[in-house]
Amino acid sequence: MSGRTFEWSNGAVEYELRCDRCGDAFRCGDDSFYSWPVLCAAAEAEGWTTSPDLDGEHECTGCAAASARWELVAAMAA
Repeated sequence: MSGRTFEWSNGAVEYELRCDRCGDAFRCGDDSFYSWPVLCAAAEAEGWTTSPDLDGEHECTGCAAASARWELVAAMAA
């Protein structure tokens, strides 16, 4: 699970997105972290692969590119 929620005493909820493979956290320069769908959309715009739910699979740009290369190599070898 790479999605987390943090609830603050004032009722605000913040979301955190981490890569399932390397653990790197997605950093955004705006307030996308207040909405899970918006945070995922921002991450996808930066090259991440995300799942619509918190406990789905999520990969950072580097790990997503490595996965794609590995799948291509495996397909070519088959």
